[in-house]
Amino acid sequence: MKTTIIALLALAAIACNKDRGNYNYAPPTDIEISGIPADTLYRLDQYDTLRLAPILRRHGAATNTAIDTAALAHEWKINYKTVSTSPNPAIVIRETPNKTTAYYPASLAITDKNTGLKYYRDFRLTVATSLTNGLFILSRRADETANLSFQRRDRPAAPLVHDLFEAANPTFGQLGKNPKQIFYQGLMGVKLGITCAGGDHPIAILDPATLALTRFYTAQAIRGGYSGDFTPELLTLHVGGMIAGGGKIYSYNYMNNEALYRPVPLVDGERQFAPWADTNPSVDAYLWVAYDDKAGEFVTLEPGNDPLLYDKITPLLPATAAQRFLAAGKYSSSSLRVILRDTTDNTACLYGLDVTYTMDPSTYAVIVNTALAPHTRVAGLVDASSACLYNTEYWYIATGNTLRRLHERGTAPLPWFTAPAGVITAIAPDIPGPSARRLFIATLDGDKSQIHTIDIANGNPLGAPLEMTGRIVSMLAKGAWSY
Repeated sequence: MKTTIIALLALAAIACNKDRGNYNYAPPTDIEISGIPADTLYRLDQYDTLRLAPILRRHGAATNTAIDTAALAHEWKINYKTVSTSPNPAIVIRETPNKTTAYYPASLAITDKNTGLKYYRDFRLTVATSLTNGLFILSRRADETANLSFQRRDRPAAPLVHDLFEAANPTFGQLGKNPKQIFYQGLMGVKLGITCAGGDHPIAILDPATLALTRFYTAQAIRGGYSGDFTPELLTLHVGGMIAGGGKIYSYNYMNNEALYRPVPLVDGERQFAPWADTNPSVDAYLWVAYDDKAGEFVTLEPGNDPLLYDKITPLLPATAAQRFLAAGKYSSSSLRVILRDTTDNTACLYGLDVTYTMDPSTYAVIVNTALAPHTRVAGLVDASSACLYNTEYWYIATGNTLRRLHERGTAPLPWFTAPAGVITAIAPDIPGPSARRLFIATLDGDKSQIHTIDIANGNPLGAPLEMTGRIVSMLAKGAWSY
């Protein structure tokens, strides 16, 4: 009986010797881990880099005794997922910011390949959003899929981070194909979203802090008995909204469970709407303005018999035959600005469009008033591929590698920026309106894009351009900037 008990104790000792954690007993071959205190709480922003350098030595050996790291296997885990096998890793934190838990569990496991013994060190990680201040970039990969990138602008020399949607939504797959727009809009719950003219997920609505998918729209989501193509290019969102693309305009109703409704007009082919619709946000439930590229005219869209469907179409005078839509912007909440291209001579045609309203004091009915005024025409300034941005009285018009600035009522465009190579594909301000201090100008040369940051006061570059692959189609600046 005594022999049996001794044998069992010996087996138990051998079993315990196979797993080295925070035990008091440590033979001379054991590895001691320092440099990462047990249960340390690291605080980082999402997409920051966590750099770890554990100090290892044999138990009982001198502090400067080297360890043959080739005989050791390292495994770093965050939230139970292996993130590195390097002895001194630089880990890009891709976990979503903590909302439901205070922290993510993390650990280092070291395996001695000679003995099979394992040694552990546990620590913790809490993650905050890094998406408050920076530049979002929507680009098109070689296979036409959308790529969402970001550079934070509250730290110097912050890196560009790519493939953000896939990192934040690992089970969803990719965004759509042929990306068109990244937007950050809305009065009742701000939305961050992406529109794509192709693919399985044309419109994706994301959580602005985490980029987690909150909702997406496909043709199957459209109400009202519609079964045609759904190729969105632009979403304009206030309380309600409009989605334009493929010659059609679809209405979006925030108050009715954020539903999307069939396009107007009811019969395909009657009109060819440009990828744009806008209004005064105070009256978006009553009237929107659009442009018909087929008829060459501005029109208003109002609810018909069904208050959710904008089936009543009224042309606005004067007519603009032979002109095609290029871009639009806002001077104020009630004053829109639009640039069209005359197809006969590539003349740039600039318009002002006011949407105001009054209220009938007896019936409390809202009466919407619209007024369209031609501002100016400039010959030879644009072509069908020109990229245009309106920002506080000025148009920024890019054709090829040259960006010109033109006052909304002027006739003398000023050369403002010339790209060193490639063509200009997208333009965005750091802040819409008169407070803007920077313009971001994206260029494409072959399969390489650059983003130039330009001082809006004098047209001078602010630092070296950012570089990435793919064609940049849309950019969005967000937050208060330090760099």
